Amino acid sequence: MHKRTIIISSAAALAFTLIAVGCAQTDIVAKVANSSFKAVADAAPDRISYSEEEGSWILSSAAGDKLQLAADFSRNKGEGGMADMDKPDVEFVFDAAPFLAAGLDPAKLVAPDGLIYEIEEGELMLHFELGDAAFSSEAKKSLGAVFAEIVRTQRDRIGYHEKLDHYGIKLGDGNMFEWAKDLAKNDKDIVWILNPEPFIAAGTDPAKVEGWAFAKVELKDDAGKTIFVDKLLKPFDLK
Repeated sequence: MHKRTIIISSAAALAFTLIAVGCAQTDIVAKVANSSFKAVADAAPDRISYSEEEGSWILSSAAGDKLQLAADFSRNKGEGGMADMDKPDVEFVFDAAPFLAAGLDPAKLVAPDGLIYEIEEGELMLHFELGDAAFSSEAKKSLGAVFAEIVRTQRDRIGYHEKLDHYGIKLGDGNMFEWAKDLAKNDKDIVWILNPEPFIAAGTDPAKVEGWAFAKVELKDDAGKTIFVDKLLKPFDLK
């Protein structure tokens, strides 16, 4: 298997390092993360829709890739707090064809707790369960309002990389969604980020997944040491 080795180290990079911040910075990160995400939503009103059936806001790319955020993370919890993963808290949707063409065997795709992989009608879906936080009624008014509720109830999932000026949401198992702090200054507006390891284990050659970049991303481990981690990256410019 061949792959491109891309070191993410410049302002043109696609992914970010999630860094720990002190208490004095926390409110700043939360505030600017909210305003920058709202700017993304405001820049593409024609790409945003609300699904009454799913109870979720959806941001779509021109290629049909989707980020879906539930308007209330408690809406799909049944007796005993069990989640209905057919109505996930967060969902990624992509064209499955590039993954299948690169060797993916769906039967071998195994997900950890809190994540489900599904292929249906030609779409690859990642269902994320992030807890049972109840959102305010404001979350039903806009995509930006949903994100504000995520920041309020799941602050530890929000990260910022000062050097690259990217914010993002950690969704579990190395999967993330990120966006530019300033759309006018950054060359990539939004990026879907996948952990390639489950796909590789299921037969996929990640370097052959058309439309995706297989890259080594610079991160910091828990001890603050620089490490390089393989990721699958799909950027999209809103305009």
